Amino acid sequence: MASYQKFSGNAPATSSRERQFEPAYEKWRRDDLYHLAKQHGIENRASMSTDELARALRDIG
Repeated sequence: MASYQKFSGNAPATSSRERQFEPAYEKWRRDDLYHLAKQHGIENRASMSTDELARALRDIG
């Protein structure tokens, strides 16, 4: 059954169930994040910190 939050647009973008299957990018090395960002075509990746790369990768889904 759908919740009020889903209908009202106040629901979080991802559920906790979906987040548990996301890679833990914060634990990855910057090197690895950079190469993954390159594969996904993330711009300005060279100037991003490890945290910024992790956030950008998480945001693309």
